[in-house]
Amino acid sequence: MKKTLIALAAVAVTSTAMAQVTLSGGFAYGYQSTKTNNVDAKGFGVDTAAFKMAVSEDLGGGMKLSAAMALGGVARTNQTVGEDFTMVLSGGFGSLLVGQIEIGSGIRGLAQAGAPVNNMEGEILSGATPGWDIVKYTSPTMGGAKLSASYVENGTGGLASGSSSGQKTSVTVGVDYAAGPLAAKIDMTNWSDSVSGDSRVRVAASYDLGMVKIGYGIDDTKQVDTTAQNTKLSMFGISAPLSPSVTVGAVSTKRDEAGVTRNGSSVGVSYALSKTTSLSANTASWD
Repeated sequence: MKKTLIALAAVAVTSTAMAQVTLSGGFAYGYQSTKTNNVDAKGFGVDTAAFKMAVSEDLGGGMKLSAAMALGGVARTNQTVGEDFTMVLSGGFGSLLVGQIEIGSGIRGLAQAGAPVNNMEGEILSGATPGWDIVKYTSPTMGGAKLSASYVENGTGGLASGSSSGQKTSVTVGVDYAAGPLAAKIDMTNWSDSVSGDSRVRVAASYDLGMVKIGYGIDDTKQVDTTAQNTKLSMFGISAPLSPSVTVGAVSTKRDEAGVTRNGSSVGVSYALSKTTSLSANTASWD
């Protein structure tokens, strides 16, 4: 099966501060055309209509508490739904985050290298999944590096929903590094169940060469009971500013799973009308 996606969108993000509360949003409208096995589906529509409310408070002694929540699908005839909710306590010790979030690809952020392309989540990379309860500690930055550890459970909205209903949980430890043109990360995850996998290692990095920015990432998930189901994802991305307003880029993705290899690619261009508004177009195809 072969799919092709062509999209054109206008994006605007605005923010306004009132006292200690900040309101921000992301809005996109455009045209999309998809083709699957010679069957076309195309038309205009809303891609993104979301807003976020954030608040922060100085607790004194170098401590700060911040919280944020978001709503998505805020468009006529659409169903408005809750998106990420987080609370963060930060200070000299680092930061402690709690909340319920959507978890997407852990390698795309760096491997895509800022290219204005289709993110390939759900096509080649694993699809983003909402409703995960998370508790995460991040250390202060030391020589450009930050350590982190997180506990995640598949919540259903209720208190202690993940553990009380016997749903899957995971523990992740990782290191993030950023200094000058280089940004990199590595993390390791272990699950309490064998549905998602038994263990996973993710490595990703990006490097800004000035004229171009490149990125690469690998997501390797192991199954102890059945090695035939091991999954390895990879992405290579490149982006280049043709002018202060125009950026072009491309990504190549690959998925090896149960002895089957799937490939995908995407190219795109964006034109910045201002710091908060841009026009973009991309095309993508995948197995």
